[in-house]
Amino acid sequence: MAIGVAVVSAIAVAQVLGGLVREATTDKPSYLAKVQTCLTERSTPYEPVVGDAVALSAKRGALRTSIGGDAVTVALGGSEKDAERVFDAYTSVATADVVASRLERRRKVVFLWDSPPSAAQRAFMILCTLDAQE
Repeated sequence: MAIGVAVVSAIAVAQVLGGLVREATTDKPSYLAKVQTCLTERSTPYEPVVGDAVALSAKRGALRTSIGGDAVTVALGGSEKDAERVFDAYTSVATADVVASRLERRRKVVFLWDSPPSAAQRAFMILCTLDAQE
């Protein structure tokens, strides 16, 4: 009986270890790739960020897109603290009007809009960045 218990235990341990190895080696899309996929599925073109050192410093990456005629830079922080750092960097160089009407942070994501967004534009970008907000 002890041999049977040992065999069952060894099999259970092997399955757990196999699952951990499989999980570690599975190619998961990056958060930036998930945002890009969401935009692509909704026929919304995007491009890389160029010339914006603040956005480019975000740990998970950044992109530019346009929603309903309003362009937005999306910076994906690696943590809420990283997103707060990006947000603070923008607030240190932006005017009070920009900070009040065009800059926002949703957990790990920072949006910098070219013009104040409508509720629909904001909702669209929040939807496409839900995974990155985790």
